[in-house]
Amino acid sequence: MIDKEKIISIYKQFEIPHWIEGKNVTRGWVNIRCPFCNDSSNHCGIDPKTEKFSCWICGKSGSFIDLLIKLTGLSYNECKAIISSGFTSFQESTTDFLRKVFSKNESGSAIVTKEQVNLPKEFELVTYDTKFPLLDSYLRRRNVLIDTVVEYNCGICRSGKYMNRLIIPVIYKGEIVSFQAADLTGFARIKYIGAPKPYEVNNYLYNYDQIERRMIVVEGILDTWRVGEEAVAAFTCALTENQKRLILEKDLEELYICFDGEGIAYFKSRKEANDFSTIPIVETINLPLGEDPDSLGKEKIYKLIEARKV
Repeated sequence: MIDKEKIISIYKQFEIPHWIEGKNVTRGWVNIRCPFCNDSSNHCGIDPKTEKFSCWICGKSGSFIDLLIKLTGLSYNECKAIISSGFTSFQESTTDFLRKVFSKNESGSAIVTKEQVNLPKEFELVTYDTKFPLLDSYLRRRNVLIDTVVEYNCGICRSGKYMNRLIIPVIYKGEIVSFQAADLTGFARIKYIGAPKPYEVNNYLYNYDQIERRMIVVEGILDTWRVGEEAVAAFTCALTENQKRLILEKDLEELYICFDGEGIAYFKSRKEANDFSTIPIVETINLPLGEDPDSLGKEKIYKLIEARKV
């Protein structure tokens, strides 16, 4: 719960002009110039009772954390930490304060950073000359072209912990930060194995570097391959805080959450969508029961997306 004094202290820390009385200010609210439109006055107000902001000019609304992200350019986790910290002292500079707050996350461990992971020592990069019957059968069974695994710098392991698995690197800002190992046999008890701690795949979004103005969030890597370059994989139907931060760091115009066609996944996607009110277009795509982006294919997914925009 935030109060009026905390909102004011945060605005002061970032030297954001604000008003608590006068023209356009509702009693008890704190107003600023709206960062989402060409507001010439203080039409953007936040109600401490609801922790929601709204602009009387452009109609933009959302949570206080959404507003801070837009105002400061900081990440979701950083703004969340600012709100929960309750700082009121201005003895430290903003930079020093942020360095102190963000050196640890909520659990007390270091925040995940871009750190290159070591691929399995048995990793063998797949090329057009690779001879491995299990890989060939897997690609046929999943209707994946060899061009795709070559393009995405995938590899195989013929022995070791990841024996008979396809190793799919996860790239963030040009570096391999994690990987997922997919079973090639079709008989393994665990279909996918992720990289060890602290390099877990769900700290990232697969194919993230390729995204510009539109993002389609799907569950699996094969879903991403099928949908194309605007898709990212979350590896599950629930977004982590780090994944939400990554989404908000992109200056997106459109965000579509397209989890597999099952009731639970769709309702989870509806819940996740509420965290992205600063993005102009946010939609959840309800797939037919039992279907996923991989089974439907790129053309049908984009038709469903276009239908949501009408």
